[in-house]
Amino acid sequence: MDARATSANRVSLWPAFGLGLAVAVGNGLARFSYALLLPAMRDDLGWNYVQAGWLNTANALGYVAGAVTGYLLLRRLSPAQLFSVGLWLTLLSLPATGWSAHLAWLTGTRVLSGIGAAWVFSCGSALVAARYQDDAHRRGIATGLFFAGAGLGIALSGIAVNPLLARLGAGGWPEAWLLLGLLAFLLSIWPLHEARHAQGAANTASSQPLPLRGLWAALLSYFVFAAGYIVYMTFILAWMSSQGWSWRMGLLVWLTLGVGVAISPFVWRPALNRWPPALTLSASCLATLAGTAIPLVDAGAAGLVASAAVFGLGVFIAPSSIAVLVRQSMPAALWAKGMTLFTVVFAVGQAIGPVAAGWIADVTTLSRSLLFGLALLLAAALLALIGSAPNGIRKRKPTTGPVGDT
Repeated sequence: MDARATSANRVSLWPAFGLGLAVAVGNGLARFSYALLLPAMRDDLGWNYVQAGWLNTANALGYVAGAVTGYLLLRRLSPAQLFSVGLWLTLLSLPATGWSAHLAWLTGTRVLSGIGAAWVFSCGSALVAARYQDDAHRRGIATGLFFAGAGLGIALSGIAVNPLLARLGAGGWPEAWLLLGLLAFLLSIWPLHEARHAQGAANTASSQPLPLRGLWAALLSYFVFAAGYIVYMTFILAWMSSQGWSWRMGLLVWLTLGVGVAISPFVWRPALNRWPPALTLSASCLATLAGTAIPLVDAGAAGLVASAAVFGLGVFIAPSSIAVLVRQSMPAALWAKGMTLFTVVFAVGQAIGPVAAGWIADVTTLSRSLLFGLALLLAAALLALIGSAPNGIRKRKPTTGPVGDT
C-alpha cells in the first residue's frame, strides 16, 4: 500500500477518545470511585474491612455476570447494541446507589453497574478495533486511548467526591453517588453517539467458537492480574487515611493516578505497536507491581505521588495488550466475543481480590493487604512471560491486515 492510500485510510483518534468516555463511566466512575467513598461509607455505616471490600466484590460479581451473559448475548446482538445497553445500565445504577443505606440495596446497584460496565468494556474495545482495522499505524494507540478513558473518570471522580465529602463529612456519601451519576450522564452522550454509527465486521453478532490455542497462559495471567491490581485500587486511600493523610493528599494521589492512566497509551505506544502482546502484558504487570510497592518502601508524600504515577501508567496497558492479542489471534467477527471471554476471567479475579485483601486487613494490617496484591502482580507478570515463551520474546513484524497490529 502506497503512502497516499495509507494516509487516506487513517482515521482521527477522536472516535477512540469518544468511545473511551464509556470506560470513564464504567470503570473510572462506577468502579474505582468506590475507593474514594469507602472510608466515608465505612465510618458512617460502621463496616469492617470485609464488609467494605464486599461492595467492590459485588461490583466484580456483576462484572462476571455481565461478561458471561455478554458472551451469550453476542450470538444475537451486535457489539454496538450491547455496548449501548450496558452504558445506560451503568449510568442509571450510579445515582441509585445513593438512594439507600441498606446493604442489600447497595449490593444490587453495585452488581448492576458491574454488569453494564462489563458489556461496555468488552464490546467497546471491539468497536474501536472495527473503527481502526484498516489503519495499521493507529490501531495500537487507539486501543490504548480507549482503555485510558478510565483515567479521565478517575480524575473527575476525585475532583467531585473528595471536596464534597470534606464539606459534608462521612454522611455525605449518598450525595456523592448522585453527583457521580450526573457526571456519568454527561460523559455518556458522545460514546452513545459513536455506537450508533459503528460499522465493520467486528460489529456483528457471531456464533462461531473461539480459537483459544496458545492463549491459556494469557488468560491465567489476566485473571491473577485482576485479583492483584484491584487490591491497590480498593484500599490505597483507606491505607492513606489510616496513616493520617488528609483528604487533600488523597485527592492529589488520586488525580496523579488518573493522569497516569490517561497518558499511558502515549508512553506505551511503541510497546502497543511493536512488542508481542504477552510481553507488553508482563511489562504492564511489573509497572503496576512497582506502583504498589513504592508506598510500602516510602510512605512519604513523594513516595505516594510516585506510586500513583507508576501504577497509573501501567494498569490499563494490561487490557490494551489483551485487546491487541485478541485482534492478532482471532478473525474480526470474534473480537467482541474474545474480549468478553477475557473479561470473564478478569472479572472473577476482581471479585476475589477485594474480599481476600479485606480479610487480610482485618486479621493483620492494610499494609499486608498491599503485599498480597504485590505478590499476585508478580505472579501475573511471570505467567505472561511463560505465555510468550513458545514464540519467543521478539519484536513483531509490521502487518497491514485487519487482524494484525503494528
